[in-house]
Order: sequence, then structure tokens, then C-alpha cells
Amino acid sequence: MQVHPLRPPCPAACPYRCLADDDPGRHGLRLERPAGQPSPADVTIPRLPQVAADNWTDWNWTQITIEGSHCREIIDNVVDMAHFFYIHYSFPTYFKNVFEGQSAYQYMNGDGREDVRPAKPSKENPAVLGTTSVAAYHGPSFMIDEVTYHYEDMDVDTILINCHYPIDENNFVLMYGVIVEQKDGVTKEEAEEMAVKTGKFIKYGFEQDVAIWNNKAPIDNPLLCEEDGPVYQLRRWYQQFYVDVEEVTDEMTDRFEFEIDTTRPNEAWRAEVAENLAARAAKR
Repeated sequence: MQVHPLRPPCPAACPYRCLADDDPGRHGLRLERPAGQPSPADVTIPRLPQVAADNWTDWNWTQITIEGSHCREIIDNVVDMAHFFYIHYSFPTYFKNVFEGQSAYQYMNGDGREDVRPAKPSKENPAVLGTTSVAAYHGPSFMIDEVTYHYEDMDVDTILINCHYPIDENNFVLMYGVIVEQKDGVTKEEAEEMAVKTGKFIKYGFEQDVAIWNNKAPIDNPLLCEEDGPVYQLRRWYQQFYVDVEEVTDEMTDRFEFEIDTTRPNEAWRAEVAENLAARAAKR
């Protein structure tokens, strides 16, 4: 399925046509290029064979409208290592980005924050020990995130689809869906409930992201430190979707890799969490 560049509305006579992708392993619409210009093979979204597998749940889907923010703000999250601590309650122990062609990858391993774990973990409310995530945007607005949640007694594999489309320059619609693998010893009902809970947790994180987007000013040339990640390189990759195909440069699509050393920020964050736990214990 081709994700068409986010460009200004084309004239009524524009020879594009909208087609549905009927492959059960992919979801969405695509805008075909003008007649005589077939879509390149490298702009198709990868199939998800898990969608048709019997041991995976149905989609738990959510749609929200984001007002007052350009959709570039959500793309910036691809390189935002620090927000995993504050928004998703994780110590990012490994964080790497790879941009190539029309795909932008984020590899993240994280340990769960002890100060946000349930005081008395249970089967209904287990403690997340950590996560392993491989997330990738394929085109400007369709992300597949394969996330494994690590618990004391098992690992839970999930797939998140996160996609959006612009309403105008300052508003967009965000949609995301979750499916969960049904492990041995887990009933279908328990797996479905886990998918619902995972969707609610993701929604909570997105709502915190939205609060950040709505309270920051767009800056095209920000002053950055190394731990801010490859913001400029990501935006250069993203720019290819705002120009005609003939204007896409090698600089926008050439392979780029960047790994952040998370040692120093994690030292500060672990000290902060230790203070939180000590303060909580003192109140008992």
C-alpha cells in the first residue's frame, strides 16, 4: 500500500485516484500516482502475517483528533529517547535510529520504572519489567511497532499500528490499533482483555504526548545536545514527502544510522526514581 506524500490539495483535475488495499495483512488507502507513473515497489507497507493468525487477537482500535499541532510533531517522537522515561515510564537502555528510503526505524530496549509499578502486582495488574520495541514509519504517516512486554512470568508480544492524516496545517487525526499474541496458558478472553488494557495504556501515553505538542513552539532549526537525537536528519528524511518525486534528493533517502549512549541520562533518572521510592516509603 502506498502512502502518498502529504502535499497541498491538488486541483480537481488532478489525475490521482484513491484505492483501498484489500490485503488482509495490510490496512488503509493509497493515492495512486498519475496515469503512466506506476507506484514504486519500495513504497509498499509490509504485510502483517499475524493479522490472519488464529493465536492473535482482533484489533483494538482508537481514533482521536489532535487540535493545534502539526503532524510533524508525532514524527519527531521517532528520535525522542528521553520521552520514554517521562511519558512511557521506561529506562531506555538501548536506543538507535535507522533512516533509509521511505522508512524510519526506531530500536528501543527499556527497563520498567520501579516507581510506577503497582504496589501489589497481580494477574489482573502485573508489573512490567521492561519492553523490547522495533518501530518503523513506512512513509510519512503509517507506523508499525512490534513491542514485547516483559513480565515476571511471561513475555507478551504485541503489534501496534499508529497512523494519522492531516486535517490542515495545525490539526490531524491520530488512529492506532493493537493486537496481542495469545500465549500458551492464556485464554482468548484474557488475551483480548490484555489488548484492551494495552490500548488504554497507549492512549494514556499519547494524551501526554498531545499535552507536550500543544505547549511547544515549532522550531525548524533547534539548538540540540547529543542526547536529543538526530532531529535534523529525521526532518530531512521526512521532507521527501512534501516535495514532488522528481525533487527527492539522495540526502533525504540515503541510509543513516545513529545510536544514543543512554548511560548518563539513565544514571540521573535512576537517582530520581530512587528519590521517589524513598519519599513514598517515608510516608508509610
